[in-house]
Amino acid sequence: MLPLKGNRFAAGITASNHQHVHRDRTQPRAPTVSVEFTPTGTHVTMKSSYSNLNSSFLLRKINVDLLLTLGIVVVAGLIGGWLAQELKLPSVTGYLLIGVLLGPSVTNLVTTEDMAALDPVTAFAMGLIVLSIGAELRWPLLKSKWQNFGLLFIGESLGTLVLVTAAVYLVSRSLAVALMLGVLSLAPAPTSILGIMREHDARGPFPRVVMSLVALDNVWCILAFTIVTTTLNLHYFGMNAERGLLAHVTVEIGGALALGACLGLAGITLANRIRLPRQRLLLVTALIFLLVGLSRQLGISYLLVALVTGAMVANLTPNPKRFFENIEAIDPPVLIIFLTLAGANLQLQALPTLGLLGSIYILSRLTGKLLGARLGDATCRLLSDRCSMIVPEHRRQVGLALTPQAGVAVGLALLAEERLPLPEGVIVTVILGSVIFFGLIGPVLVLRALRKTQSLGVEDS
Repeated sequence: MLPLKGNRFAAGITASNHQHVHRDRTQPRAPTVSVEFTPTGTHVTMKSSYSNLNSSFLLRKINVDLLLTLGIVVVAGLIGGWLAQELKLPSVTGYLLIGVLLGPSVTNLVTTEDMAALDPVTAFAMGLIVLSIGAELRWPLLKSKWQNFGLLFIGESLGTLVLVTAAVYLVSRSLAVALMLGVLSLAPAPTSILGIMREHDARGPFPRVVMSLVALDNVWCILAFTIVTTTLNLHYFGMNAERGLLAHVTVEIGGALALGACLGLAGITLANRIRLPRQRLLLVTALIFLLVGLSRQLGISYLLVALVTGAMVANLTPNPKRFFENIEAIDPPVLIIFLTLAGANLQLQALPTLGLLGSIYILSRLTGKLLGARLGDATCRLLSDRCSMIVPEHRRQVGLALTPQAGVAVGLALLAEERLPLPEGVIVTVILGSVIFFGLIGPVLVLRALRKTQSLGVEDS
C-alpha cells in the first residue's frame, strides 16, 4: 500500500469502486485539505474552505450567469496578460495571477461550481495544446537528428524525473505524490520558450535543438502520465494483478493509438482537400471537439489521442502548415480561459502548509534540468561518435533553456487531481506555484543560455 494517508476519503471515493474514477466536477469542491508532512507519513485533515470567510462580502456567493463569468474571465485574463507584458513577464504569469484574484481564495467571482461547469473548456484547451505538440513529432527530422540530441534528452529527462521524485518522496513520504510531481516536472513550456526566442531574434542550431527537446520532453511527460495514472488507479481500486495492470495499460495506449489514427486520417483529409481557410478552421475546431469528446466517452486518454492525431497529420501531409495554422487562429481565447481558470484553482490558504514541498519541487526540478544536461554532455564526451554535431557549450546550456513550465503541466495537474484520490489541491497548488516561479525566472535563464551559445540577434547580443 502506498503511504498516502487519507487520500481516498479526501477525494470522496469508496474502496468498493473498482472503475477508472473521475472526481465529480459538477459538485462543489471538497473541503480544503490541510496536509502535514512528517517523517512517518503524510497526514491529511479536512476543514471548510470558507469557514472563516463567509462574513466577507467579496467572498459571498452570488448567482451569476455562466456566460457573464466567462466574459469576466476573458477580459480579466487579457488585462493580466497585458500587465505581465508591460512588466517584461510572460503573459502566462499574468493569466494565472489574475485567475488567483478571481478564484475562491480571494474574490470568489469564479466559484468552484463555475470551474466545474467550464470543465469542457479546459479539456478542449488541453486537446488543442497536445495536438500542437504532436505536430513537432516529425519522423524524418527526429530520425536524422536523434544521434545528435538523443543522449541529451535521456540525460536531462531522466535526471529531472529521478531527482524530483526522490526529493519529493523524502519530504512527503507519499509515493503517489512523488511520482506524479516527478512526471509533471518533465514538461517544459513550448509557447513560453519559443516566445522568448522570437522576442530576442534567436537563431542558429541551439534554438532548433532546444525546441526538439521541448517536444520530446512533453511527449515523454504525457506518456509517463498515462502510465502512472493508470497504475495508481489500479492500485487504489484493488486491481493489483500484473495481468490486470498490463491489460489496462495496453487498452489505454492501444485505444488511443487506434482512435488517434482514425482522427489523424480525418485531419489529413482536411489538410489535403479543403482549400477554403474558413472551412478548414471550422472543421479543425470540430475535429478537436470530436477528439476530446470521443476519448472521454470511450474512457481513454484524449492526451494520447491528440498526440497521435497531430503526429499523423505532421508526417503524412505534404503541407501540414495548412492544418496547424488553424489551431493558431483559435488558441488565444481558449488558452486565456484555460490558464485563468487554472489560476483560480490555486488555494492560497494551502501555501503555508505546502511551502516546503513546493520549494523542494522547484529546487529539485531546476537542479535536475541542469545536472541532467551536464550528464548528457558527459555521456556525449565518453561516446565521441555521438552528439558530434552539437558543440559542447550548447549541450551544457540545454538545461537552462528547458526550465519554463506552463500549460501542459497545469492541465495534467488538474487531470491528476480529477482522476486520482490525492489530497485536494496539493498537486495543483505546487504546480501553479512552480509555473509562477519559472514564469518570473525562466525568461532570464533562457536568455542566459541564448547568450552563452551566441544564439541571439545582433542587437540583443
